[in-house]
Amino acid sequence: MASSRLLPDFSLVRGGPLFELERGLHLIGPPRFKAWRAALCFTLVSWAPLALLTLLQGAGAMRLFLADYQVHAMLLLSLPVLVAAEPYIDSRVGAAARQFLRAALVEEKDRASYEAMARGLTRWRDAPLVELLLLGLVIALALISTPDPARQWSMVADPTPRLSLAGGWYEYVSEPLARFLVFRWIWRAFGWGVFLLRVSRLPLRLVPTHPDLAGGLGFLAICQASFAPVVFAVAVPVAAYSFRTNASAITESPLDYVMPQVLYTVLACLAVFAPLAFFSRQLVHAKRQGDPWFSAVAAHHSRRFEDKWFRRNPGVDPLSSEDFSSLADLGTSFVVARRMKLFPWDQRSLIAVAAAGLAPLAILLVLDRQFLAVVSQLKKSLS
Repeated sequence: MASSRLLPDFSLVRGGPLFELERGLHLIGPPRFKAWRAALCFTLVSWAPLALLTLLQGAGAMRLFLADYQVHAMLLLSLPVLVAAEPYIDSRVGAAARQFLRAALVEEKDRASYEAMARGLTRWRDAPLVELLLLGLVIALALISTPDPARQWSMVADPTPRLSLAGGWYEYVSEPLARFLVFRWIWRAFGWGVFLLRVSRLPLRLVPTHPDLAGGLGFLAICQASFAPVVFAVAVPVAAYSFRTNASAITESPLDYVMPQVLYTVLACLAVFAPLAFFSRQLVHAKRQGDPWFSAVAAHHSRRFEDKWFRRNPGVDPLSSEDFSSLADLGTSFVVARRMKLFPWDQRSLIAVAAAGLAPLAILLVLDRQFLAVVSQLKKSLS
């Protein structure tokens, strides 16, 4: 096991202009990286003015505002999750980055190259230009987007329909802020994926007999599953929008109703676990090397065992012998090497990400008392 320094300062999220602003405002800080205050602050900035300005428009506008589940889902659930999940994801990604050194997957001669890759990722993370471009993108989207006419609480007709103060706050503050946080996570995930691509090009020391059946890379699937909160946060407004626009399809065509969420979940799983494919080439190489080597060792050991206990000493019981134990151990190692995966995925990690993508839809169906009806009709449609 590699000891000493193991990238103590590696972080995927602790950097960039917005992070420094949060730290300057004491929304985050030592001794432990916690983001609940930042999540609460962003939520209040994005949602509270909407409620206050809509209340000033009158009771009718307020009733329409309270019935807009998509807005509340995005600002009261999705947005705080995007911020509050930062410490958890950062700890899991940092542990994965250090595991390459801790498990000696990166040899000592390549350690300097690996640490240079880690420093490159932190430079990407800290680049002010990136967040400025993301900010410009969300502002541009806000300027060119057309207000949703179905969102009546955000409009006033005096004398022609136009955005109210609440609608303006939503269009130019709340929604751009949520979009910025999503785009920033996409950028972080992209940077982490590029880092994994570069690491996959190093001559890693994979072990075909590793119990994780992935040559020692099984921790990567667990690391990727830590992005499930982000998948959930993006899935929330997707489910709310589908619920608002296709509510009638629940009884008419349940497959059409759930399909957007299912499609999103499939795409999210592909995006989350796609970087693991970078290591398939080395896994194939390790398996090709390990199979004939273990086959030869197993044949040699088995032949010696048979010669010793069945030919030279046919009447002696081999069960209490250390040779029998070593034969069993070798057989177990041989089976593990044969079952080695060529893609370091993990079923539980995949289920976690898929569940995060589908959970908002299930929650909405339960709240609307339609969950059992949809499940029943899905069974009829699929039978």
